[in-house]
Amino acid sequence: MKFLRAEAPQFSLAEIEAAVTRDFGLSGKLTPLYSERDQNFRLTDTRQRDWTVKVANAEEDPGVIACQIGAFAHIAKVDPGLPVPHPRAAGKGGHVTEIQHANGTTYRLYMLSYLPGVIVENVKRPPDMPARLGQMLARLGRALRDYTHPAAHGRNLLWDLRQAPRFLDDVRRLERPEDRALATGILSHLRDHVLQHLGPLRHQLIHGDVNEHNLLVNPQASHEITGIIDFGDIIHAPLVQDVANLAADSMILPQDVLETLCSTIAGYHAVTPLTEAEIALIFDLCSARLLLAPLINRWRQQETPEAPGYMQGYTETCLAACHALQQIGRDEATRMLRQVCGLPAAMIATTADKPASIAPAAATILRRRRQVLGSSLALFYDPPLHLVKGEGVWLSDAAGRRYLDCYNNVPHVGHCHPYVAEAIINQVRQLNTNTRYLGEQVVEYSERLARSLGGLGPDGKSVGNQLSVCAFVNSGSEANDIAWRMARAWSGGTGGLTMEYAYHGITEAIDAFSPANSTTGSIAPHIRTLAAPDPYRGPYRGESAGQPNLAALYAADADQAIASLARAGLKPAAFMVDSAFMTNGVLEVMPGYLQQVFAKVRAAGGLCIADEVQSGFGRMGGSMWGHRHHGVTPDIVTIGKPAGNGHPLGVVITRPEIMERFLAASSFFSTFGGNNVSSAAGLAVLDVIEHEHLVENAAHTGAYFKRGLAKLMEKHEVIGAVRGTGLAIGVELVLDRESRLPARHQTQRLLNLMRDEGVLIGSEGILGNILKIRPPIVFQKDHADIAVTALDHALARL
Repeated sequence: MKFLRAEAPQFSLAEIEAAVTRDFGLSGKLTPLYSERDQNFRLTDTRQRDWTVKVANAEEDPGVIACQIGAFAHIAKVDPGLPVPHPRAAGKGGHVTEIQHANGTTYRLYMLSYLPGVIVENVKRPPDMPARLGQMLARLGRALRDYTHPAAHGRNLLWDLRQAPRFLDDVRRLERPEDRALATGILSHLRDHVLQHLGPLRHQLIHGDVNEHNLLVNPQASHEITGIIDFGDIIHAPLVQDVANLAADSMILPQDVLETLCSTIAGYHAVTPLTEAEIALIFDLCSARLLLAPLINRWRQQETPEAPGYMQGYTETCLAACHALQQIGRDEATRMLRQVCGLPAAMIATTADKPASIAPAAATILRRRRQVLGSSLALFYDPPLHLVKGEGVWLSDAAGRRYLDCYNNVPHVGHCHPYVAEAIINQVRQLNTNTRYLGEQVVEYSERLARSLGGLGPDGKSVGNQLSVCAFVNSGSEANDIAWRMARAWSGGTGGLTMEYAYHGITEAIDAFSPANSTTGSIAPHIRTLAAPDPYRGPYRGESAGQPNLAALYAADADQAIASLARAGLKPAAFMVDSAFMTNGVLEVMPGYLQQVFAKVRAAGGLCIADEVQSGFGRMGGSMWGHRHHGVTPDIVTIGKPAGNGHPLGVVITRPEIMERFLAASSFFSTFGGNNVSSAAGLAVLDVIEHEHLVENAAHTGAYFKRGLAKLMEKHEVIGAVRGTGLAIGVELVLDRESRLPARHQTQRLLNLMRDEGVLIGSEGILGNILKIRPPIVFQKDHADIAVTALDHALARL
């Protein structure tokens, strides 16, 4: 089998240095790097730039090297933020040159950028590492989806799982009889019952060997993946083979194999959904992968004992993991994989799982909708609801059934609030025009917003250079877009910072700040993401003697993000954050976290933008604005949806000097922004919040609601955590409280079961296992009782 005898090239440092100087015009310090079948070096050139010098195995097909270099170029176009190497052109054109050994053999030499970081094997893995690696691998797979090269087809590759049955003759080399029986059973089953099912599955070019040696992470923040290297096993193969390899190679401890498997697959599935046919084969593919290292090691020990065996230490680890996986069994492992991927555990849904039939009138609307709005535009619930009326915290469908609304944050002070509706009607009957004419409403509304943010005193005068001037648009997306433009004008920077899986809007600029929008997991080249400060599921969990300050640990991620921008020649212009951390799972963030991040961003020259679309207007209770819960004052605040209780209204509030710098650099006008009717709606919302004491209500009712939900944890093991502030509440569902595997299927089913109970909630989080509860803030304690009882009943039906 090709490369079973590794026989890596053996050149001296002097020979490599001469070739690199001759062909690439570089010189400097060379340091050997390990490789199974090639010869690699790290070159630090005279300008202190780092490169990887690669001398390919003499048996390597030149087309495979060309395939790798082409893949790097394709990835740079499709997803330039992916941390993969970039080739250096040779002085005479092209990327590959030749170097001849004294024994007369000619080898191919090429150079790649050297990526920062250390291999995963050398760091303490954070608890969410398998899921993060799965997400990154899925992102890489998407980047390679439309790339092809003839050399990647039909490769006779040592590590290709489709070729694994060739090792049946070598099972005899394993020392223990139980290991020989294990290997014989797995490889025979693969040959007779698995390989035939791979053909119809999705095929494309895959990395083929993403493992703890080919992944680099930041040693100071090991959850940050800084490099994917060694594309030498790139091959056209079933897509599922890539993630099965990763899952198997991540199984370090036998007692953790199921958790590692499910977490890796859950992370991958969150970016690239796996099909049921692919999920059904993962157990067997992982089992085979775990056998390859022991079998290859034993062959080399016996046939080429003089050659270095860098994988020898993995023989016992892989065999132990493989035995542990077999003890769990194919059926149980596949059942768990289906659940973390949001599929029913049983292969055939029961009658209770099947949605009720849709009413004829609703079916007609659905058909017409698909024709004019697109066939895949998302709808809540299955079957979807046909709503015809709203009042307070209640919604009614066409049949007259009422539903308690625990989800919609747009009708902030209640659906169709009569005071707000009357204000809109009265104003639209009188005048509605733009802000290029003098108008009382927009000025008064601006003053009241500024006063609530501390920018204006009771006398109407500015309180220093605080948040006191407004720019009006029609939505939160537009508000964030203008805030980003202001930050760039003020700072001169072009780099942006946002939370991982954040959502801030739909404009082109703000889509870059919204990783939750991406179906590929790709991040714009000028954006860096910060790890969500999640003490339940994040990379740092629980305060202990070893890590006493979670806020500082998470905030340090901002240092890494800012440094990463700097390496790319970018200065941060802004950090944008949702004060409720809603899309990250409605987090309760540790005190001091945002204070530290804000300080780091400002020290780097950027501004801090608080997106208050979901957290503002008292939703979090105790304060009008969510950022106050973190003890910070932003440079810019943006508001949207709830501001007009459903009427289109968005506002940017900032300091006078920031506004003046922006207006000096760019003209700004929005035809409908701040019009008379929008301003009247905004003023009416502020009146209702004040007169009905809704900020206080959100605090008291939210705390009562949260206690009721937490009480359900005593009865329902599927509830892993209840968290949130005020009337922004998240309930995390897990398959097991110890492993914290996400209960994705249960979460999605629960939304429909709650609908059946007459209560509407949503879901959130990259793993799709968070119940999101954010009702209108007129929600009362008796409403909370209804919702808790409904959830209790729905959970009992899971």
